[in-house]
Formats: sequence, structure tokens, C-alpha cells
Amino acid sequence: MVVSQSPDPDVLARTILGVLWETTDRQVSREIAHLADIAVDASDDGTHVAPPGLAMPASGCITTHVTATARDHPGVVEDMRVAVWPVADGGGDPAFVVTRSDTELTLPVALADVHPEVTGHLQARVNDFIAAIIAHMVAELDVKMQRTHIRESQGDLAEYTED
Repeated sequence: MVVSQSPDPDVLARTILGVLWETTDRQVSREIAHLADIAVDASDDGTHVAPPGLAMPASGCITTHVTATARDHPGVVEDMRVAVWPVADGGGDPAFVVTRSDTELTLPVALADVHPEVTGHLQARVNDFIAAIIAHMVAELDVKMQRTHIRESQGDLAEYTED
């Protein structure tokens, strides 16, 4: 008799995070790298709480914090956090949800897309998800750099404010 072992949600969540990392590494172009210094921190400070309907993985929050600092304006920073959460009821689809800390942008992940192996379908969806994150971060960083440039060059005579 063969007993099928159910996959460990922590291992699968870390697999999803690995796909996110690999995709980000491929997508960050030379132009973006010349625009900003990008720092990635995979540690968890222990303050994270699972969003409604999602569960904290047994091993703790599976997260990555990304900080982009403008090269031309060192005080201009854009940061965000991406986390992988198992769905609280466990077993339904999606089985996991990837969240971005400062937006409503999420990526639901079906169990079949990550187990027994990562599918091309998931890789394509992650590609789009990461592209949207990078575009948003670059746009926000650019806005902050423009505001800083106007303040530095025109004495804070901008036609708009940060609000």
C-alpha cells in the first residue's frame, strides 16, 4: 500500500518565494540597476500578521523586503514587502496568496501550480506579477526623485505636494 504524503505548506511557500526571487533577478534590467541601488532583505522582524483569510506559516512569515534607493538622490527611497501566505482553510484553491505590502496587488497560487513541481502557468503569472511590482516601484521612485529635484533646484516651489 502506497501512502501519499501531503506537501508541507512551508516548503511550498518557500518554493513560491524562490520563483519570485528568480523572476525578479531576470527582470531587473541594467536601466533599473543604474537608476537605484536595490537591497533585498529576507528576514522577518516578527511584526507581521496574516491578512484576513490567510494563515501564518508554521516557520514564521515567508517574506522579502525590497528597498530601492535612487542613485542621484540618496535620500529618495521606495520600499515594499512581498509575502507568501497559505490560505487559512488549507486545501482549497488558491492554496497560497502572494501579497505586496503597500497595494492591493495579490497573486493567488493553486496547489497544482506548485506541487509536485512549479508549472509554466505559475511562472508566467509570477512574471506578470513581478513586472507590475517593478513598474510600480520605478514609477514611485521617479515621482519622489522629481519632487526632490524640484525642491533642490527651485526652492520647494513645486506645483504639487506629496499629499
